[in-house]
Amino acid sequence: MGLIFAANIFGAGSIYILSSVGVSFGFTLLWVLPLSLGVGLAVHEMSARLAVLDRPLMGYIRDVIGSPAAKAFAVCIAFIMHLWSVANYALTGAALAFLTPLDNVLIATFLSGAAGIALIELRVYQRIEAVIAILVLVVFGSYLVIFLGINVPVADVARGLVPAVRTRVGPLTMIMALVGTTIYYPNFFIQTSMHQAKEFDTVSQYRRDHTVGLVAAVLMSMAVLIVAAITVPSGVVSLVDPARPLVEELGPWALTVFIVGAGAASFSSATGTLFGAGFMVPQAFGNDTVFGDRPFRLVVNGLIVLSLLLAMPILTFTDFSAVQLALVVPAVNGVIGLPVTVLALYGAMHRYYNPTRIENVIFIGTVILMFLLALLTATSLAETIRTLV
Repeated sequence: MGLIFAANIFGAGSIYILSSVGVSFGFTLLWVLPLSLGVGLAVHEMSARLAVLDRPLMGYIRDVIGSPAAKAFAVCIAFIMHLWSVANYALTGAALAFLTPLDNVLIATFLSGAAGIALIELRVYQRIEAVIAILVLVVFGSYLVIFLGINVPVADVARGLVPAVRTRVGPLTMIMALVGTTIYYPNFFIQTSMHQAKEFDTVSQYRRDHTVGLVAAVLMSMAVLIVAAITVPSGVVSLVDPARPLVEELGPWALTVFIVGAGAASFSSATGTLFGAGFMVPQAFGNDTVFGDRPFRLVVNGLIVLSLLLAMPILTFTDFSAVQLALVVPAVNGVIGLPVTVLALYGAMHRYYNPTRIENVIFIGTVILMFLLALLTATSLAETIRTLV
């Protein structure tokens, strides 16, 4: 399950966000990624404690705000959540069109969504977990090959791991954005609903599982940022731009490896993200759903179809490219879904547990951080969307 969390976190949007940070700031914000790992582990600690009690987060929200409001909330958040899949299926299609003779992003995007539905129809969690784990390992392996193929300035990287606080808004916003890429809220709806599928009996089992996934995602994020800081001379504007310097330094094979990695990351993230909605929506309507049952599959498959229906006109009739979608949509999720989800986790913790004073300080600090992320991102995000539509 930790690798599914890693897949959801490390979509192609993260690849291009990290590349942009590496281009704009070099190694100077590298320290944020280990910090984001610590914050992510703190939030997952809250989630794991609910999971071991088999207390789905949506069930708590429904108890607190009532059934009608919970239904509206779940449908709204599921729609926002599926925007991540819109971007990632579009990027999967772009990668597939680039790698094959198909050469049509719209058709390739449709085929990517169809593959996502086929994956969901496997139904058995262990099978789906295995497929996504293989995809994640392909992604990690491709970037490991690229990372090992370049000369890394170890001293500069080490200096980048030393925290350096800057007061300018740009770096502060990027700090919040990097933290937000690791703390990915659909994973909390998934983790708190997986008790029957995983049959973990202790918090330590959940903790070990999600720690593996988060550590893997953060290490790979660091590798992408380092590669971009070393090799990419200008802004990231297209599917292949981050790979052009790699081709010059390593050879033509690096471009293929890069696109394969981006495509696999996009597909695994697009599909795995919707697992959260597959649990959340039926639970809001009072169903005690389990992974792969009919309500779960209806919601997930329906959102995949909706993702494709939305991706087609966006790619056809607006100035958004697949890459621009991947850069903007994670921010939309972070501004709206992340703060309210972390706040709900904090409330659930106080209902079912009695945190220590130190834990309470950590959890409150995490909630405040998420709301700061939303506030810092909202204005610039709205302006970016307005200029591109």
